[in-house]
Amino acid sequence: MTEPWEGLVIVGLGNPLLSNDGVGRHAAVALGCAFPGARTETIPMIGMDLLDLIIGHDTLVIVDAVATGADPVGKVTRFQIPDQGVHTASSHGPDLNLVLALGRSLGLRIPRTIRIYGIEIGTEVPYGETLSPGLQARFKTAVESIATDMRASLGSQDSCAASRMRG
Repeated sequence: MTEPWEGLVIVGLGNPLLSNDGVGRHAAVALGCAFPGARTETIPMIGMDLLDLIIGHDTLVIVDAVATGADPVGKVTRFQIPDQGVHTASSHGPDLNLVLALGRSLGLRIPRTIRIYGIEIGTEVPYGETLSPGLQARFKTAVESIATDMRASLGSQDSCAASRMRG
């Protein structure tokens, strides 16, 4: 029997040593528990290593920290993939469009459905492997918000996942 979410890969981005910057990593792990069969991965940033993680999957979910300082800590925003030509690359590697285009040009099976979520972390980014108390207090709500949106936009494939998420 196949798992209900086996075509889904959830990738959490962030530096594991910069506290709140790693919120995407923590969120991906939590989401992986709520979506049985999904592959869960964590990486420091989008780069060519992302390509290896997404090959063969139908759906890609990326979770990362957002540090605008304008929104409340823990607020979740769903982003669209920017159009070609919009500069979203880091000085450390390629942007998401380039990684996806390369995979397609190589004839690889790349996810067609992509969801990108950002969790506001504010301006506090201390060193450490755990989230700051303010973000930790809002973390469960943020993950539940992402899970609810994922089920609504990707289809509710597992009625038990919601109860596991609350438990």
